[in-house]
Amino acid sequence: MAESLGLGAAFWSPLGGGLLTGKYRESDAGRLTKWGRLVHTETTAQKTATVDAVLEVAAEIGTAPAKVAVAWLRERAARAATPFVTIIGPRDVRQLEDYLGALDVELTDDQYIRLTEVSAVPLGQPHDLVAAQRNTTLGGDAGRVIRPAVPVS
Repeated sequence: MAESLGLGAAFWSPLGGGLLTGKYRESDAGRLTKWGRLVHTETTAQKTATVDAVLEVAAEIGTAPAKVAVAWLRERAARAATPFVTIIGPRDVRQLEDYLGALDVELTDDQYIRLTEVSAVPLGQPHDLVAAQRNTTLGGDAGRVIRPAVPVS
């Protein structure tokens, strides 16, 4: 939304309180035991699919899921027409090393697109209706229409 309005954004909690690392699938150690709650849980099929995709990409390139998640946000920021900043909050040296290790992770276009598509927030109506009519509205092939980098009014 911020980018569509020409605004920058700050990505807070880039790992979703540990959700994107997949650690809560194996154990409840972390915020669950220390705080008695999680910041984010796999409460929807989309969240589960997003965690699955992060874990799959991490396995493909042989690195930690935390590094993949942060590398994905860095790539998102690099491709954005407006400034995006990721705010990290490591609680220990290992987490800091994962954040810094993300600087060395290169995602392929396919991996980036897969992560972006699976995590996309459904916009609901009327956006879904407009998206369904996009090809018709833009003359049959919306892919041939060049959009401005930053929306203009």
